[in-house]
Amino acid sequence: MGLRDLFIGLLKDFGSAFLPYACHRCKVSTDFGIVFCADCHEKLVTALHPPRLIDDTRCDFAVYTLSSYNSLVADMIRIIKYRPSAKLLKVLTAACQKHGDLKSLIKHDDIIIPVPMHCQRQSQRGFNQAEYLAKNFAQTGSCHFSPALLRTRATRPQADCSEEERRDNLENAFTLDKKLQQNAFAKKRLILVDDVATTGSTLQICADQLKRLKPAEISALVVAHSYKIAV
Repeated sequence: MGLRDLFIGLLKDFGSAFLPYACHRCKVSTDFGIVFCADCHEKLVTALHPPRLIDDTRCDFAVYTLSSYNSLVADMIRIIKYRPSAKLLKVLTAACQKHGDLKSLIKHDDIIIPVPMHCQRQSQRGFNQAEYLAKNFAQTGSCHFSPALLRTRATRPQADCSEEERRDNLENAFTLDKKLQQNAFAKKRLILVDDVATTGSTLQICADQLKRLKPAEISALVVAHSYKIAV
């Protein structure tokens, strides 16, 4: 063992003793710097699948998901948003890149666009999880990334709204960035990226703005979808 490895080992031992870490989800003790334990990671890998077309949203375009919004994925996304945890976002994104078979959907000529976050909320959280996901998905698919949309006003979290309130809550909340070279988007497939879709109201309103760019196609990719239960 070299001096560098010895130093790193001592640093980890010190960190574990005086700055104990635990899995952000299940709270089991972990090594220094580890925010997601091996058991939870194995369950995450099992929960992920290639992009799957869903048909129970309000969207008039194709929406794909990498998982169901089950307890583990739901826990991760809530922690990422409300703790908040940029480290856990990196874990989730890396797992999607490795196990989500993104290249089966994303093609070289596509343009990936994140659902934007209002600047006030992004300042409070420190990041926009949709933007981070979109940038990394674009890298995996070797395609273009563009923050083409802007959020013009703060809104209530969609999770706090009833299904009937969701679209009204987002009315006039999004617009195209005025600095865009709009002809660069014409006749391209645009893929909206977000963390979760339920009714699809947010995705639809974003897509309505993107239609002004005259793309060949609009679709969406989310990490998780909360499927409606048939009654």
